[in-house]
Amino acid sequence: MEKDYSLDELVSQFGDGYREAETELGQCNVLAIGKTGVGKSTLINAVFREKLAETGVGRPITQGIRQYTKSPCPIAVYDTPGLELSDEQIERMTLEVSELIDSRRLLDPKEHIHVIWYCINYESRRFEHKEENWLKLLELKDIPVILVVTQTTTQKRSEFIQTLEAMNLPVTQVVPVLAEAKEVHDDFPAVQPHGLDRLVEITFDLLPECAREAFIREQIASVNLKAKGAFKYLSGYVASSAVVGASPIPFSDAPLLMGVQTVMLGHITAIFGLPFDRGFIATLLTAIAGTTGATAIGRSIVGNLVKFLPGAGTLIGGAISASTAASLTLALGLAYIELLKVYMKAQWRGETLSKKELSRIFVYLYKDYLQSGRKTPSEEPILPPREIDIQD
Repeated sequence: MEKDYSLDELVSQFGDGYREAETELGQCNVLAIGKTGVGKSTLINAVFREKLAETGVGRPITQGIRQYTKSPCPIAVYDTPGLELSDEQIERMTLEVSELIDSRRLLDPKEHIHVIWYCINYESRRFEHKEENWLKLLELKDIPVILVVTQTTTQKRSEFIQTLEAMNLPVTQVVPVLAEAKEVHDDFPAVQPHGLDRLVEITFDLLPECAREAFIREQIASVNLKAKGAFKYLSGYVASSAVVGASPIPFSDAPLLMGVQTVMLGHITAIFGLPFDRGFIATLLTAIAGTTGATAIGRSIVGNLVKFLPGAGTLIGGAISASTAASLTLALGLAYIELLKVYMKAQWRGETLSKKELSRIFVYLYKDYLQSGRKTPSEEPILPPREIDIQD
């Protein structure tokens, strides 16, 4: 008798993919430099899902530098005061930063300082000559530097931002941000946070490979960046599913394909930084299978995945080719990435989507990706029409 998978077995395989992805996260280390009151702690807490910069959490590394991290979060932020002190203290601080960078460079690459956020306050409208000199010293360390203009209360390209850009400072980008809502006038609504998504997307592009997955998982400013990271790994699973079908497999052996796909879903979930929720994934799998049975569900799932393909009637009971296996896996992965985008955006808005609604959206997205033939994540949201209950 051919092997089939129970729901519990598939959920366990999902967990295997999730845990494997967690072991491959790597480590990302950010050096944040800026004067007291510039808003570094607020910025750090707004960017990462763990409130890394809570009062009292930072561990002294030197007299002036504190490390913010929380196990098992693979992010470490090194908080450094800016140049607001006496000349003697400034000299000591620049030396401490230089020694920190150099000492960590002797370690494994995942322990290096990977990017520097040099923070200045928009409201000051000042960038001092001594800060420009420090940026020139940092340039010698060959680490990308982003000039983060915190507490920026306008989304327009203001005169101050234009001035900074025209100075040709040794930075990769000048990025204005507002990390939390800010009231600027009693008669007007608070200015809403902005710029964080651009900051994390620019940061990601500057990171070495060993730091990228950790950063994608832990940042909460850009759901599109999470989708980009997940899509990168999706191609590997599509290739694996094609290998499964390299010699067309009898439909009776289709659960072999489902094994690859559930591991893939677990990996994607980990990249998005979501917890492993057995109930959530079980609900999605049973929605695809069209059954609530806990045994022999793998073949039912693949059967339902196949039936939305053009000419699917000739496949059921026949064989699944490499191209068919790849198409099914790609559409399933893209649909799941899109579903997690919908879920996270709702979560960030403070909204709750039921498992039933998420399952309905997932099936709709899968059909849409499979039948449209699109091979990359959608730029625009794809959502099914809302269900309307008609009362007699």
